[in-house]
Amino acid sequence: MQRFFAVFFTLIFSLFSSFGAVDRRADAWQLDLPIYEGGQISENIYLDGSGLFSDEDGPTGSESLMELVRFTNRGQYENYCGALQEAGYQPVYENTLGGVTCAAFRKGEKLYYTYFAERKNEVRIIEDNNTNCFEDFGYECNSGEGATVYQFDYPYFDEGEKSDEALYADNGMMYIIHLADNSLIVIDGGAIRQSSNKNIDECIKFLHKITGTEAGEPIRIALWYGTHGHSDHVTFFYKLLGHYHGELLLERVMFNYPSLSLVEHDGRIDMFRNRLAKLYPDVKYLCPHTGMSFPIANATIDVLYTHEDAASAASGKTPVENPNDGSTICRITAAGKRLLITGDANHIAERAIIAIHGTDELKTDVLQAAHHLYNRLYRLYQATDAAYVLCPMSEGHGKMQRGYLAARLFYSKDQLLFADDALYGVTMSADGLKLTVDHTDCGPYDNSSMNEIW
Repeated sequence: MQRFFAVFFTLIFSLFSSFGAVDRRADAWQLDLPIYEGGQISENIYLDGSGLFSDEDGPTGSESLMELVRFTNRGQYENYCGALQEAGYQPVYENTLGGVTCAAFRKGEKLYYTYFAERKNEVRIIEDNNTNCFEDFGYECNSGEGATVYQFDYPYFDEGEKSDEALYADNGMMYIIHLADNSLIVIDGGAIRQSSNKNIDECIKFLHKITGTEAGEPIRIALWYGTHGHSDHVTFFYKLLGHYHGELLLERVMFNYPSLSLVEHDGRIDMFRNRLAKLYPDVKYLCPHTGMSFPIANATIDVLYTHEDAASAASGKTPVENPNDGSTICRITAAGKRLLITGDANHIAERAIIAIHGTDELKTDVLQAAHHLYNRLYRLYQATDAAYVLCPMSEGHGKMQRGYLAARLFYSKDQLLFADDALYGVTMSADGLKLTVDHTDCGPYDNSSMNEIW
């Protein structure tokens, strides 16, 4: 139905536009690019994020910029990509992913990313001023097919002895994926109250365990992927890097945080970006945009949604009011099995990702429950049809949340794997999925410093 209305209104707009009866808003175009011919340009340009640069003191001048066009079609989009090439913009990438067709161009050192959303008849054109590694960001290996995703077992706020909110967090998440070349993908981090010195030590022990390395030996983190700008998704990793940067070879990072001038984020995000600059000045950084696909060892990362998709193609403004709906949603595939990472997505993100891709594209084998089971995302849980749902929350506290009731409509209790008392691992291989259970000796917060660098 949505596709029908998109086509209908595009045809009506094209008809009225041919008679000069509607305004294309050509004077709203601000990018230093050839103007898009066709459709209607948004009233405002969208101020994207500042990438690796902290914007705690206001816009940095390095923000990426995005123009949006509605009431357009594939033919007009393809014509525009052709016009860019004729104007000297070198095509460096193209892809089709779900409901999106995308292409990237370079002129000099500038990177421009474009994509057409077929189901919405909308185009987004991004001047990406922050990505420092695009064409060769990913890499492939042929040493195997399988991968294992681990849900780190923080001690969460729950009941009884764990009911002290000064010692236990009721949120926070971190996932660790072990790849065939013995490298890791780390997703997010944890909350302040999960970041005791003991827990940091437990984590590095676990990383050495799954990589088969000795204490003090290097561990390759091929990619750190940050879903959104809340401290319970970065603080633990921030501290881990401070304490063990000598052992952690952080090669790549990707995140797409909205500009602080549009959507608030926690101060820990800027501290994390400053720590990256200090400890890993040569790290490869990619700002993910919808439609991107790239390999990391034997896994493939598909970007299905970012905060850019929520911005209105009419106004250029965003309805997103906090980082949760700005979560970058990615699918990670290994050995033909899918893992869907949703971060803390809520209803804005749920509606947008379904509007772009439909529900079939969301089907997965392993699902990360959105926002620690706080959110009632009925359509997401119905569409995903996973074998396992990883829940970054304690079981007792999780069962009290509205999102738990939504998940239980489509998943059994045995499919929901909580992170409070076991470190679950799901191996994705050509033979199927294999569930393992491990444990760490993590404990409550000890009021230790987040900011020491060893």
